[in-house]
Amino acid sequence: DLCDEHGVLLILDEIATGFGRTGELFGCHHAGISPDIMCLGKALTGGYMTMGATIATDEVAFGVSGGKSHDNPLPLMHGPTFMGNPLACSVANASIDLLLSTPWQSRVQSIQRQLRSELMDPC
Repeated sequence: DLCDEHGVLLILDEIATGFGRTGELFGCHHAGISPDIMCLGKALTGGYMTMGATIATDEVAFGVSGGKSHDNPLPLMHGPTFMGNPLACSVANASIDLLLSTPWQSRVQSIQRQLRSELMDPC
């Protein structure tokens, strides 16, 4: 709300926290917020291939592509040499499907309990 109030874009880096690593699908879900721009990576392919993504709201996407009224809006094209690699995209799809079809939330909770227990107890 504060960013919206002042016309500032909220950009979140979910590269290290996305795809269930914090117990929610994305770390921003803990705060109940939705960014204007979100950066993703690492877990996008389950670590099998290099891939990153930047996703944005429609308003931001239309702004960088020339807008809705533009005859042929173009996506924001930025990235490494292998941007849009079809194999990496396929791996990302399979990784996300696998994550969402498993009890990942209970696994994360179990890991959190173990870490709290073993790291918080005095030696």
